[in-house]
Amino acid sequence: MNIKHLWIILFLMVNTSPCIAKQLVVTEILPPYQFYQVNNVLGGFSVEVMEEIFKITGDDIDLQVLPWARAYQTALSRPNTIIFSLSRTLSREKRFIWGGKLMKENVYAWGLKEKFKIPINHIKQLKKYKIAIARSTSTAQYFQQQKYPSVYELVSPEQGLQMLYLNRVDVITGTKNNIKARVNKLNLNMDKLKIIIPITAVNHYLYFAFSLNSDKNIVNKYMNAYKIIEQNGILDKLKNNWHMQ
Repeated sequence: MNIKHLWIILFLMVNTSPCIAKQLVVTEILPPYQFYQVNNVLGGFSVEVMEEIFKITGDDIDLQVLPWARAYQTALSRPNTIIFSLSRTLSREKRFIWGGKLMKENVYAWGLKEKFKIPINHIKQLKKYKIAIARSTSTAQYFQQQKYPSVYELVSPEQGLQMLYLNRVDVITGTKNNIKARVNKLNLNMDKLKIIIPITAVNHYLYFAFSLNSDKNIVNKYMNAYKIIEQNGILDKLKNNWHMQ
């Protein structure tokens, strides 16, 4: 064998060796579903559910924690991407391949007690108030569709909470668990807040989902893993641990 042939063989060996890509998974900080715990370790109900699924699939995971708008756009545009926790709304139905159901969240409009002493009886009464919402969330999409005039879309829900306490906006949105976690994180006074009215139109189940152009084998693998933790009781155990029932 001459030197020329040897180089050709080496070239083919290097360039045909298997390359196993990591599975891209995107999420946001949304306590108690996904949040940083002690020592900057990502935890939460949805994180633990997904970790159980990853144990079964055995994939090498590239988990990226991003601002929600960026995570959402990544899952819309990049093939074979998994996103969680994603509200399954009518406007999103055909934009994703829907995976396993995680939990249902009940969303409320919140304001300062001193500003909302008179009860709000209908969601449309909020049209006269300044509302702060995280960009690309299902609630932001709902208020856009309903043409609310004074909606401020922000990078993070914490920004909205800070603006509320500074009287720069009148209303924020979130679940009871979300709001409590954010208030504690920012060292604010929860006693100043009150639920103004439920936003039942955006009370949807949260899922993990796949980008539309995802490989069917990937989708099937993760759906099978989800069915396993559903059937063997792990999913219910995690719901109990995190008080998601």
